[in-house]
Amino acid sequence: MRRWLVVLGMLAIREAAAETCPALHVTVPAKLDLTSKKDAPIPDVTDFGTSLDSFYVKLAQVARGTPGVKLRIGTYGDSNWTNDKTAGEIRRRLQLAFGDAGHGFIAFGRPWGWYYHQNVQHGTTGRWSAWNPTAMPIGDGMYGFAGVSTESSQAGATAWVETAKSGEPVGTAVGSFELHYLARPKGGTFEVLVDGESKETIDTANATNEMKFARYAVKDGAHRLTVKVVKGGVRLFGVALERDVTGIVVDGIGMNALNPLVMKRFDQAQLSAGLTRRGYDLLIETTGTNVWSPYDHKTLMPDLIAQFRAALPHASLMLWSPPDFVRMTKTEKPISEPFMKMMAVEKKKMAEAAKIGWWDQYEALGGYGSAPRWTAGYWYEGDGVHMGPKINAYVGERFVHAVLAELARRIEKDPRLGCKSGR
Repeated sequence: MRRWLVVLGMLAIREAAAETCPALHVTVPAKLDLTSKKDAPIPDVTDFGTSLDSFYVKLAQVARGTPGVKLRIGTYGDSNWTNDKTAGEIRRRLQLAFGDAGHGFIAFGRPWGWYYHQNVQHGTTGRWSAWNPTAMPIGDGMYGFAGVSTESSQAGATAWVETAKSGEPVGTAVGSFELHYLARPKGGTFEVLVDGESKETIDTANATNEMKFARYAVKDGAHRLTVKVVKGGVRLFGVALERDVTGIVVDGIGMNALNPLVMKRFDQAQLSAGLTRRGYDLLIETTGTNVWSPYDHKTLMPDLIAQFRAALPHASLMLWSPPDFVRMTKTEKPISEPFMKMMAVEKKKMAEAAKIGWWDQYEALGGYGSAPRWTAGYWYEGDGVHMGPKINAYVGERFVHAVLAELARRIEKDPRLGCKSGR
């Protein structure tokens, strides 16, 4: 009899849960905003194992508006990602659909002239040097986890970041700033100000090189954080902007010529520490354009994936194929670079071998022959290699569409996906 009472009690709990967690419905847009005569079918998001399960459970929780659930997505990309156009499109669309939980991580200063993140304001005053492993390397390898560090020893020089201008669709509010900086022997001192009010002065002198963090909570709204050099050499990595609301955060990390070999030039302890600190639910690696040795890629990618897994044991992981680009010739019309087609195939094999997620950006753009067509239509830059703002946004919209389509498929199988029962 007691056993039956336990069973009946469990049934009652399940019925109550069903009432508080109804079937979830997600609408996949029937039409795309960015279209062209060159459009190709949008590839599905593929999971070669169960890596993406936890991401979609949490995305469903966010879609339900579950209080306190924040989903973080991190992206590593090459020069096509340094302007934040693709990441910005993904961020904007997901936040408008599911909630704006903050801009995410941004490097201080302007490591490249075109480094302008979307829906946020940022800059420097005074003299600053920007370091990165490809164009401006520094011997100590202290680039943080995002591959960029910014340094000044000019007293009074500032680096700042501010919420988006009023009226922008996302990014106009922040609930906390988390500063990433380098503590080191003979490190300098800087002052932190929020909206012009001094919060503290930090002495970065330390026995060893160490990436440190300082968090400043603010009332949710428009704010500006400023770091001001007081004395000595100050090296900064960046700052993460977040809000204490249910929603999405997207860190758009881009660096010129990035690939797995370049990531070996980062201080590996800092790379892992930064990833762990950001706590991504989904981490996407999109490189390939700057990889010209399939052997090195096959050798290095498994190690990089293993490092991602060690730093983010509960995260979903995903690889993207690189986009097509143009091989310029003197004797014939521009053609697609054949190596990129091979790289797309090889990266898919890498994702399958690692049993993680996969999305085919190469095919989303139209596959072999797409770069010459997009360049002729002025969607690519004139060099036929770098993607222009239109095509960046085009890719971002298609990826979000693929994510939503996969979420809808999973909900169809399990309408209570993301309920508090853990499903």
